[in-house]
Amino acid sequence: MRAYHSNEIGNVAVLGHSGSGKTSVIEAMAYRAGITNRIGTIKDGNTVSDYSPEEIAKQSSIGLSVIPLEWNNCKINILDTPGSFDFVGEVEAALKVAESALIVVPATRGISVGTKQAMHKARDKAKMIYVSGHDYPNAEYKEKLEDLKQTYGKAIAPIQVPIMEGNKMVGYVNVAKMEGRYFEGEHTHACPIPDDMWDEITPIKDMIDEAVANTNDELLEKYLNEEPFTKEEISWALRQGVMNHTLIPVLCGTNQIGIQIVLNSIVAFFSAAGDMVNSMVVKNVDTEEEDLIGFDESLPSSLFVFKTIADPFVGRISLFKVCTGHIYTGMSLYNVNKKEVEKVNKLYIMKGKELIEVNELHAGDIGALSKLSCTQTNDTLCTLDYRMLIEPIQFSHPYFGKAIRPIGKSNEEKITNAISKLLEEDQTLKFVNNPETKQQCLYGLGDIHIDSIINKMKSRFKVEVTLEDIIIPYRETIRGSVTHRYKYKKQSGGHGQYGDVEITFEPSHDYNTPYIFEEKIFGGAVPRAYFPAVEKGLIEATKTGVLAGYPVLGIKATLIDGSYHSVDSSEMAFKTATIMCFKDALPKAKPAILEPFVTLHVYVDEQYTGDIMGHFNKRRARVMGSDILEDGMIKITAEAPQAEVMNYAVDLRSMTQGQGFFDMEFLGYEFANDFVQKQVIDARQKD
Repeated sequence: MRAYHSNEIGNVAVLGHSGSGKTSVIEAMAYRAGITNRIGTIKDGNTVSDYSPEEIAKQSSIGLSVIPLEWNNCKINILDTPGSFDFVGEVEAALKVAESALIVVPATRGISVGTKQAMHKARDKAKMIYVSGHDYPNAEYKEKLEDLKQTYGKAIAPIQVPIMEGNKMVGYVNVAKMEGRYFEGEHTHACPIPDDMWDEITPIKDMIDEAVANTNDELLEKYLNEEPFTKEEISWALRQGVMNHTLIPVLCGTNQIGIQIVLNSIVAFFSAAGDMVNSMVVKNVDTEEEDLIGFDESLPSSLFVFKTIADPFVGRISLFKVCTGHIYTGMSLYNVNKKEVEKVNKLYIMKGKELIEVNELHAGDIGALSKLSCTQTNDTLCTLDYRMLIEPIQFSHPYFGKAIRPIGKSNEEKITNAISKLLEEDQTLKFVNNPETKQQCLYGLGDIHIDSIINKMKSRFKVEVTLEDIIIPYRETIRGSVTHRYKYKKQSGGHGQYGDVEITFEPSHDYNTPYIFEEKIFGGAVPRAYFPAVEKGLIEATKTGVLAGYPVLGIKATLIDGSYHSVDSSEMAFKTATIMCFKDALPKAKPAILEPFVTLHVYVDEQYTGDIMGHFNKRRARVMGSDILEDGMIKITAEAPQAEVMNYAVDLRSMTQGQGFFDMEFLGYEFANDFVQKQVIDARQKD
C-alpha cells in the first residue's frame, strides 16, 4: 500500500446496534477492496476486524479495530466499533479520529436503541446510513425509511431503492441518477426501472430534489421553475449537504450485495482528512493559546494516540492519527504530556490484528507504533519546535464496580501486571485498591464490560479471579452526649503505667472529619505534655466503632479532667486510657450508623422520566429536580444511598433500553434508618 496524502485519505467510523451486521458489512468491504481473498464470517470467527479470542467466543465486537482499504485512488481507514453500550469508550475513541460515520441498520421496522445512540454520538460528523439485511424474510425497506424520516426529518435522503424478487434483492434503483442496476455476480449492469416501482420511487425523487434545491439559491430557483437538475448538480448538492451535516444519504443492500456503491459513496460524499480545515482544537504549549487547525502536511510533524492495545506477545501497541506533517521511520518525537522523547523505530499500519510495516504516513492517516517507553492514550507527540497539545478524548466515566479476588497464590502475584496492562488499553476502566476494606475494586461501564475484562485477564495474562460485591463504606457516629472517666493503671515490676482521663463525647455534626479535640483542664490535673497522647488515642479509637466496627465520624471529644503519676505516667498510658475511655463511653452516647449518599445526574428522553422517578422512589432516593436541556433530553437530579445505586449502570440501561446515561459524585454521610442499621450490624456480625 502506497503512502497517501491528506486529500486522499478518509477515516470512517462504522457504528450501529449490536448485531446490526457492521462486522459482516466491513468484511464484505475488505473483500471487495481486495485486501482479503475470501469473506469471513462471525460464526466461523475468521473476520478481519473481530480477531481477539474474546470477540470470537462472544461472536460480537468488543474492541475498536482498523481496516485500511484502497478504493478509487483513495485510502479509506475503516474503524469497526462495538455495538454494545458497555464498550462505548471504543466508539468515543473512533469518533475522535474519524471525519465521518457510516451507520449500519437492519432493514426491519423501527429505530433500534443502538441506532439512536450511534446517531447521537456522531451528531457532529458527516453521516450515511446503510440499511442492510434485505435478504431477511422480515425486511421492510419502505417502512424503515418512513421510521428514519419520522425520527430524523428532512435530513434523510434515500438515494437507492432495492429491486426485490421474493425475499431476494436482485438490484436497485439509484434514485439520484434515476437509473436501474441489476446484480450479476460481483458486478451490476444497467436495466430499466421496473414499472411497478414508480409509485415508490417518485416521492423519494421529489424528496431528493427538494434537498438539492435547499443547497443554494441558484438550485432553488431551478426547482421553483420546475427545471430538472443535472446528475452533476445532484451529486454536488448531495456532497455539500453531507459535508454540512444537513443531509444523510441512505443506501441499501445486504451483508454482501450493494457493498460497491457504499464504497463509491464514501469516496463521493465524505470529506477527506485534508478537507477538514479548523477541525482540531490544539493548545500551543509555549504560548498557552488555543488554536483551530486542520490536517495540514505543511506543518511540523505531530500525532495523537487514540487507542492502546496490550498485546501479550508484541507488547504495547499505540494506535495514532497523524495530525500534521508526516511521520517516518527513524524520527524522534517529543511526548508533550510526559515530557519525554520517543523514537519511531518501526512504523506500521494495522489491518485488524496484522501489523504491516511502512516507511512513512502523512497528515490524516492512521498508523501504529509498538513498544513506546511512556506514551499512553490521549498523548500528543510532536517536534520540539512545534510543541502543542491536542484536545483529549472525553471518555465515559465508569461507575459500575465489582471487587476482584485472585484464585490462588500464583494469580495474586500476577494480577497487578495484568490490571496495569488493561488500564493502559481501556480508558473506561478504573482500578482502586481500597486499604480500608482490603478489596481490589474494578470499575467499568456495566456488567458486560467487567465480564469481558475478567475474560481478558484469563485468556491474555493467565490470571483467574472471582467477583464479589464491593463493601459499602459505612461509618458510625453518636446522637447523644456522655461524660466518662477511665483510669488505666498497670504495675508489672519497676515502673508501672498510669493514665487517667475524663472526657465528654458529643456530636460535632461534621461528618467529613472523625473528631474534634478540645481540652478544658484546670489546675494541671493532666499535664499539657500528655495532650498529644490523648489526641493520638482518639485517632486510634475512631478507626473502629462500637456497633459494627466501621470508622467513626462526627465526634467532639473534650478532655475535662484526669490525673497523673510523676513516675508511672507516660504517653502510652494516656493514649491507652483514651482508647479505653472511648470504647466504654460510646455505647452510652446513642451510637448510630451513617450511610454514604451520592448525587446522580441522569440524562434521558422524556418518555422514560416516569420509570426513572419510580425507580428512585423504590431506592430511597430523593429527586431534587429536573431540567429540559437544549437537545430535548431531560436531566434528573437525585440524591440516593450509595448502597441502592451500586448497579445503577445496569438498571438505567434496562429502564431506557440503553438510551440513558448518568454521572455520579459522592455527596456525604447521613443517618441510616433503623432497618438499614440493623442490616448493617447483622451483616458485620456474620463476617
